[in-house]
Amino acid sequence: MKISEFLNKDNNNLDLARIILACLVIVGHSEAINGSGIYWIDPFHHFLKFTYAGAFAVKVFLFISGLVVTNSYLSKKSVVYFVISRLFRILPGLLFVLLVTVFIFGPIVTNLEFKEYLSQLNYFAYIRHNIVFYSDYLLPGVFVENLYPNIVNGSLWTLRYEIGCYIILPILFLFLGNRNKKYFIFPILLVFIDTLLPNRFFLGFIDNNPEKYLLPMAFAYGVFFAIFSTKIFINIYVVLVSFLVFFFLKSTIYAEILFTLASCNLVLFLSSLKYILKMKPKYDISYGVYLWGFLIQQTLFSLFGHINIIIHCLLAILFSVVLAVITFIFIEKPFMNFGKAFLNFINEKYLNSVKVI
Repeated sequence: MKISEFLNKDNNNLDLARIILACLVIVGHSEAINGSGIYWIDPFHHFLKFTYAGAFAVKVFLFISGLVVTNSYLSKKSVVYFVISRLFRILPGLLFVLLVTVFIFGPIVTNLEFKEYLSQLNYFAYIRHNIVFYSDYLLPGVFVENLYPNIVNGSLWTLRYEIGCYIILPILFLFLGNRNKKYFIFPILLVFIDTLLPNRFFLGFIDNNPEKYLLPMAFAYGVFFAIFSTKIFINIYVVLVSFLVFFFLKSTIYAEILFTLASCNLVLFLSSLKYILKMKPKYDISYGVYLWGFLIQQTLFSLFGHINIIIHCLLAILFSVVLAVITFIFIEKPFMNFGKAFLNFINEKYLNSVKVI
């Protein structure tokens, strides 16, 4: 199957893939937040050493984002549509989680009196910083005695890298032109080459933590698939070859990169299987699960301390999914619909070029 065919929503189940990946992030954080336990191993870290479930999931998540948002841009060919649709997709859910964190979770789990907690909020710096993707992890008296202390929501740091990719993508389209897609191979190669270099030139602002510096590469891989979707096939042979390459080079410094790329291929292939297509979720709750997961895990530890790690993980996933469904139904979906209506309005009045469906 060509990627161009795969990108038809009827031919993929990327929504389910993203939900599973968001749950894997929770799995990956469980030992750090709850502490280790008998009969518990992070399967990725146990077998691969160079990564763990959470780091793996975030990279594949970014790959899918690169694929989907690039395809969205190509279908509309409008920077206005791209920017507004991204804002209405990302900000409402994030703001809701931040508000609930500060005004509901915070007062419940802080070790301060309620009035003292409110007086130390510093003009809601937690909300102000995180809504513009400047990571702020602290709320007064919150989780200070946790095993993973003081960090309210440790998953939010990835958002600024994803947003950075979203900003660069339309700029490249404006610079290279919508009709000159073949030239995109150069910035994509640049990202890959720079990722492989020991001292990165363009990505030097990202530290040597592979959880961070591999994110642009994962996103660029998704962009590559979307740009050349009519020329790229995804099937079991592509998956097998990519894992064979990883297997033969797994002892090199490029092992994590090769495993990430092979895993991205595998996720696409699995998402296209007929029996997987039958399991399409009703709601696209992956973003919500990701936003709530870390906070829920920290709250569970704050309230109950160390418990069986499997129970901790399952409870965190359960509560995160429930909150994600609520967030999607009452916050995310209404704002996405409003964004579409707003885009149709400005299109009819000013642009006369993009019909939002």
